[in-house]
Amino acid sequence: MRLFVWDFPTRAFHWSLVTLVAIAWATAETDSDFWFQIHLAAGYGVLGLLVFRIIWGFAGSRHALFADFVRPWQVVRDYTKRLMTLRPPHSVGHNPLGGWMVILLLAVLAGVVATGLFGAENSARIEEDAGPLAYLVSAATASEMIEIHEALFNVLLVLVGIHIAGVITDIVLTRDNLIRAMITGYKNVAVAEPAAGAGSVPYRAAVAVAVAAALTWFIVTL
Repeated sequence: MRLFVWDFPTRAFHWSLVTLVAIAWATAETDSDFWFQIHLAAGYGVLGLLVFRIIWGFAGSRHALFADFVRPWQVVRDYTKRLMTLRPPHSVGHNPLGGWMVILLLAVLAGVVATGLFGAENSARIEEDAGPLAYLVSAATASEMIEIHEALFNVLLVLVGIHIAGVITDIVLTRDNLIRAMITGYKNVAVAEPAAGAGSVPYRAAVAVAVAAALTWFIVTL
């Protein structure tokens, strides 16, 4: 049966994050102040999205909730055993491994953003190529933050590669078109489940966006 799984805020978050991370990556290595400002803006956008996703992990519809896809170790272990036999069970939302990958990606992204906020490219001239909070730490610490920022971004790229490989593997083994589902919100599943009660989603999403925007503005203007 065709089941609505991913609400619009979750899908908008996913593709907005993909876009902003790609922009941040494309503008990372440049001496142009214009492109550095674009890089900063992309980082601010990622920060806002991360805050939104944390809120949405508690306020979203059923399959957007952390409680729905952050599964205990035993469930992850059993799923992995099935995966190793090339017969993973179908999952309506994130599969157990995919759920933990979401958490790992969010954690690394948070580290990338945090170190970018406090980082500065040139420890001798901290006002140039600097995050908005670099003035709160020493020049040496700001320079170290940039090194960690770049290292974490490389870790992020590796995780993104693993994530994409996992999506492709799931598509091949289960015939679930996860990419299409993240665009349309619908999946073809063999089980029925109660309605997710999505009627209040737009209102909750509006509140979550407003709170995320306010917190992001507060952080970057400290």
